[in-house]
Amino acid sequence: GMSTRSIVESYSRKPRLKYKLSEKNTVNLENVPSSSSPFSVKELFASAFLPQGFPHSVTDDYLEYQMYDTMQALASSLTGALATEAVLTSAGVGNKDATALAATITWLLKDGCGMVGRIIFSYAKGTELDAESKKWRLVADVLNDLAFFIDLLSPLFAALFLPLACLSSLLRCIVGVAGGATRTSIVQHQARRGNLADVAAKDGSQETLVNVVALLLSLVLLPTVSGKRTLIWCLFGLFTAVHLLANYRAVRSLRFDVFNRNRAAIVIRHYFTTGSILPVSVANEREPLVKKLMGSPRFGCSRHEIEKERGGAKIMEKKEYVLMIGGKRGDAIAMRGGASSIDQLHAVFDLEAVKIKDQESQKDRWEDFLMKVRSQGYNLDINYLCFDEWEWENK
Repeated sequence: GMSTRSIVESYSRKPRLKYKLSEKNTVNLENVPSSSSPFSVKELFASAFLPQGFPHSVTDDYLEYQMYDTMQALASSLTGALATEAVLTSAGVGNKDATALAATITWLLKDGCGMVGRIIFSYAKGTELDAESKKWRLVADVLNDLAFFIDLLSPLFAALFLPLACLSSLLRCIVGVAGGATRTSIVQHQARRGNLADVAAKDGSQETLVNVVALLLSLVLLPTVSGKRTLIWCLFGLFTAVHLLANYRAVRSLRFDVFNRNRAAIVIRHYFTTGSILPVSVANEREPLVKKLMGSPRFGCSRHEIEKERGGAKIMEKKEYVLMIGGKRGDAIAMRGGASSIDQLHAVFDLEAVKIKDQESQKDRWEDFLMKVRSQGYNLDINYLCFDEWEWENK
């Protein structure tokens, strides 16, 4: 007899087509549920604003993060509209005595302050933006609101317009660097398939959509509030509260599977007390955003620095690294040349072991830790433990 096969095809993991193939290759189409008609409006919207293959092409914290991120962006755009009106008023728009030249020079000085600030900030805090992306994401948004606050104050202090404008420009440039850099770091985390550009582009589209909505709302809002200072301040307070709260929730929804110092401290210390490894989600929930659980140990410092501080400190020498506990300037780790990301984690593991007087941190203890950490789905190919670049070799 003739053999027929039923074939079901799905698009982005949703069933689309169902048909029978016989040996003569004649196709009998069976009815497919109407809900999966090729492209509904909902799906068209999704393919315009969500990464291809969503939800399995991104991490499982994607949707929650993007929802809060959208909420904070909307609040921020509305605050921006209120602040812009205030700045234009104090820059002399609508004032017949203000010259265009004075306004232009003010504007240029304001931009100059920001540019200098941007370079200095990137130099000082660049490496921390990857490791502490949650913290800097929050800091950026607090500074953003502070800049808007200064803008709203500017009409009240006409004489101080230039210094206030420069200060707000400086803050805004730091916001640009910190916000932009941490955004990249978060997109890199979300892009599960190496689809970095797609996730970033769709994030840009979502933001543009939010800005269009904010623009329409502003067109209704501004004529209503123009000149009513009290109302403007009340709205500013409301939008800022929504903005900060949404941001906090957004940052808290992220579940990074790479160790930074705080997450490493939490997981390692929990392992020493219980012998088990916290899941990625729990480690992220418990991670403090500002407090430094390890203090400020020097990771990847020069071995010579350790030798100079030997007196009174506890020193531990291993094949790949030298640890110092209780040096004059705190704890330190000096790594040997060619040490891997896992060797760095091992050094931190041993440092924590020695600090809690746990002397049985032999090799098998570390092997057990490593195996359990891997099985919980942590990514050990890289780390954000902020090791400096010093390395030593035996010559």
